Amino acid sequence: MGFSAEAIERVRRASDLVEVAGSVVQLKRVGSNFRGLSPFKKEKTPSFYVHPDKQFFKCFSTGTGGDVFRFLMMTEGLDFPAAVRRLAERAGVHLEEEPGVGGKGGGDGGSGAERERLRQIHASLALHWRDLLAKDESAEGARSYLKEREIPLEWIARFGLGYAPAAWTATLDWGKKNGFSEEEMIASGVALRAQSGRVYDRFRNRLMFPILDEGGRVIAFSGRVLAGAAPEEPKYVNSPETMIFKKGRVLFGFDRARRAMAEEGRAIVCEGQLDVLRAQAAGFLESVAPLGTGFTEEHAKLIGRFAKEIVICLDADVAGDRAAGRLGGILVEGGQGWGGLAKAELGVKVVRLPSGDDPDSLIRRGGAEAFREKLDAAVDFLDFYVDWQTQQEGESPAGRRRVVEAVAKLLGMVESAVSRAGLVARASSRLGLGENLVMDEVEKARGVAAKIAIRSERQEPPGIQIEKPLEVHPVMKELFLLVLGQPSKFPEVERRVNELWLKNLGGEELYMKVRDLYRNDLWTGLGDLLPQLKAVEQDFLTGLESGVWERSEEEDWDKALEGLGARLEGDYLRREAERLSAKLRAMTAGDPAAVEVLRQQGELLKKRARLTAGPAKANA
Repeated sequence: MGFSAEAIERVRRASDLVEVAGSVVQLKRVGSNFRGLSPFKKEKTPSFYVHPDKQFFKCFSTGTGGDVFRFLMMTEGLDFPAAVRRLAERAGVHLEEEPGVGGKGGGDGGSGAERERLRQIHASLALHWRDLLAKDESAEGARSYLKEREIPLEWIARFGLGYAPAAWTATLDWGKKNGFSEEEMIASGVALRAQSGRVYDRFRNRLMFPILDEGGRVIAFSGRVLAGAAPEEPKYVNSPETMIFKKGRVLFGFDRARRAMAEEGRAIVCEGQLDVLRAQAAGFLESVAPLGTGFTEEHAKLIGRFAKEIVICLDADVAGDRAAGRLGGILVEGGQGWGGLAKAELGVKVVRLPSGDDPDSLIRRGGAEAFREKLDAAVDFLDFYVDWQTQQEGESPAGRRRVVEAVAKLLGMVESAVSRAGLVARASSRLGLGENLVMDEVEKARGVAAKIAIRSERQEPPGIQIEKPLEVHPVMKELFLLVLGQPSKFPEVERRVNELWLKNLGGEELYMKVRDLYRNDLWTGLGDLLPQLKAVEQDFLTGLESGVWERSEEEDWDKALEGLGARLEGDYLRREAERLSAKLRAMTAGDPAAVEVLRQQGELLKKRARLTAGPAKANA
C-alpha cells in the first residue's frame, strides 16, 4: 500500500513548511526567509533556515536539508508514508492508499483508511451524544448539572457537549447500528474488552467533552462523572491514545484559543475542561488545558507558536501549586529550544486564586472582572518558584541550600548575561541572600549544564541520523547551479553538455536522476524535485539553493553554460588521455593493440588542441 504521486503532491502543496517547522522551532524572519535554532543538534547560534518561497529547509550545523516531508521524518522519526499521513491530517487532505504504490508501510501505525474510519466514529459519536444531552430523558442528570454550574446554553453548543448513557453497551450498540464494528470501537478508544472477552463502553453516565485537533476535528473525548456514580469512579475519564490522538500534543480548547493567543499575546493554562469553558465564555478566549497528562514540552512549543506569555492558572491548593511548579519548569527547560523564560523572551506568570477556588468557581461568583483582577495580579514565575521551593524544602540549612541550588539551576538557563544579572538580583532579594553568593551558585550550575551539553552534542538526538555528505565534483556543482537556476532551460543544458563528459564524476548519478525526472515532466523546480530524492541528495541540493555556492546571474546564464561545457569537455579529454597513457604503460612491448591506443590518444590530443584554440581565437 502507498500513495500516488498526485496524492503526495496535494499534501505537499497543502502543507506550509514555515507553519510545520514553526511548531518545533521558534522561527524569526530574516529578510525573505526564517531562521531558528537547529532541531537536529543543540546549538547557541541559529543555523536553521526555512525558505518559504521554495518550501525547503537547510540546517547548516548538520548539513541536512529538504522539504516538509523530510522535516517531519527527521523530527518525529517517521518513515515517508507516515509523514505523508501526518501532514495530510494536519492539512485536512483526504488520502486514499493504493496497492503496490509507495513501498514501505506507515511508521506511526495504521493505514490512511483506518485513521479516516476513527475520525468518522468520533465525528458521528460526538453528534449522537450531543443529541442525547439535548433531548433524551436519560440525560436529565447531565442537564441538571450544567444548569447548577450555570453553564450558558450557547457555550454548551459551542463546545459540543454531550451525554454518554449509563448502560454498559449503549454506545457500543449505537456503533453497531451505524456500521462500526466492535474492533473499530475498541481501536477508537470508546469501547473496552474485558479479560473475559466481553466488550463494553468506556464512557458511562458522563458529561462528554469532545477533544478537537487544530483543524477543529473531533479526535478524542473526556467524560466528567455525574451524580449517582460509585465513590471510586474517577472525576474525569479521557480517551486513551490512538493513532489520531496523542495526549502530550493536544490542549483542550486550543482550536478556539490560538487566534486569541496571537491577539492577546498570552495563553491562560487552566486545569480542567470546565475551567476552560467558563473562562472562554467570560471572554478569555486564550484559555486552554492539558488532558489527563502533565504539561509537556510539546504543549509549550504549541503555545509558543502564538503567544509571548503564559499565565499558569491552576487550582488554589497544594496540588495546584505543585502542578504550577512542574509546569513552569517545563516552560523554562523548553525555553532553551523555542524562546521562553530561558531566553527572557516568553513571560511566565502564576495566578494566585483565593483558597478553594478554581477559574470556574471564581468567575461564577465574581464574574469576568474578578478573574481579570487575578490575572492582572499574577506573580512572575521566578517569585512563585522561590516561594514554592521554600515551602517544599523548609527553612533548615539543608533546605535553604536545596532551594538556592534549584533557583540557581533555573537562572543558569538564561542566556543573556544582562537578563541573568537582573534575575539574580530579584532572586537574591526574595531569598534574603547576597547577590554574589547567588551568582556564584548560578555560575556553578551553568558550568555543570555546559559539561552535560558538550557530552550530548557528541551524540545525535534519537531517531536523527546524519548521513555522510554526497561527494560531488566541483565542476558538477556548477552544473547543478545552472540547472536549478533555470529549470526551463534544461533542454539547452542537454544540447550543450555531452553526458559522456560526466562519466565517473561525483554527482553524475544525481544529474541523471534529475534529467530523467525532467524528461518525464515530474519537476519544474526544487519543490517538485525534493520528494523524489535520497536524503543526501536533498542535503546537497538545498545547500546549493541556500547560497552555499555562488550562482550565475540570469543574464550570464548562457555564457556560464558555454564556459562550463568547455571545461567539462576539456576535463573529460584530460582524464581519457591519462587513462590511455596508463593503458600503454601496462602493455608489453610489441602488443598489437598498442597501435589502436596510440591512434585514440592522437585523436584526443587533436580535440584538446582545438578546444584550447577556440577560447584563444575568441580572445584575440
